[in-house]
Amino acid sequence: MINRYLVYMFIVVINLFNLIYGQVKYYDRKYDSFDGDYFVQNPRLLQRYIECFLDKGPCTPVGRVFKSVLPELITTSCAKCTPSQKNFARKTFDAFKKFLPNEYDELKKKIDPTNIYIDSFEKAISGD
Repeated sequence: MINRYLVYMFIVVINLFNLIYGQVKYYDRKYDSFDGDYFVQNPRLLQRYIECFLDKGPCTPVGRVFKSVLPELITTSCAKCTPSQKNFARKTFDAFKKFLPNEYDELKKKIDPTNIYIDSFEKAISGD
């Protein structure tokens, strides 16, 4: 009887451990409602953010947050991104490529100088 009890408790403890530590940790969700469409359709705003990311201009408080997680986003292929964060990242990077291609290339070289992470990152946020 004790053996069954010990086995049962062991299973409960393992499941509890997996529940607590096995969950995917996401980035802060407070920016999930950030209006990505407005952002990418505003060339002046896009320019200000990419200048922030490239250390060529001042950063807004939101820009500082995005800039601080940007290297991890790229190297982990946005592993801790919520679906809405992936969508926002896709829209933003697509807009950078379309409207600011030179700055986008510079940003890629800054964040991924060996060019080993960017393709996986872009595939991960593509939604395919």
